[in-house]
Amino acid sequence: MTRLTYRIKDGKIIKGVLYAAFIHNFNFHLTDIKVYEDGMIDCWGLVDFEGFKEKVKSGWVRTQLPEDASFSMFPLGHAKCEKFSSAKTEEDFVLEVEDTIAKLQGRPGREDHCREVFEEFLREPTESKRTQLEVAYQNVPEHLRRYLLGDMDFKDGPIRKAIKEGTALPAKTCSDYLEWFFSHKGNAGARRR
Repeated sequence: MTRLTYRIKDGKIIKGVLYAAFIHNFNFHLTDIKVYEDGMIDCWGLVDFEGFKEKVKSGWVRTQLPEDASFSMFPLGHAKCEKFSSAKTEEDFVLEVEDTIAKLQGRPGREDHCREVFEEFLREPTESKRTQLEVAYQNVPEHLRRYLLGDMDFKDGPIRKAIKEGTALPAKTCSDYLEWFFSHKGNAGARRR
């Protein structure tokens, strides 16, 4: 679920999206990272995208915690966990933030690009398009590779199958996938564009 936010700059509303992450300021603090359409990110200080990448690189912004770490969850309290497991790496978080900025600005992100390449492959299943699909899929942050097609039952299996089978994917399967994922643009997954 997308959580929205905004800030006011020069009397104008700047739209944004919230992401949970940790700030490592002496201790770890679970907080909201605010990503805005103008490319600014609030991670306990407003920075541009390059500044955000530096904050992640320095360990200020984290999606992972070391073993036996304790962290605060203001205003709820503190917690200690023996082992914290996050599906999102810091590297993938940077990519997700970059894509969020693009989407807020009306440009396609990596997920959009992958769905477009998948649709192109289904319409013309060539080895070249299969390779493009594989590259596009690998460029999507790993934690987002489960729901690209908007169907939790498929979990992007059709994309993985197309990458694996390539031109050997039956024409009927290609047409079924086109019908299922791309014929009703505006509804599920691939149709979210």
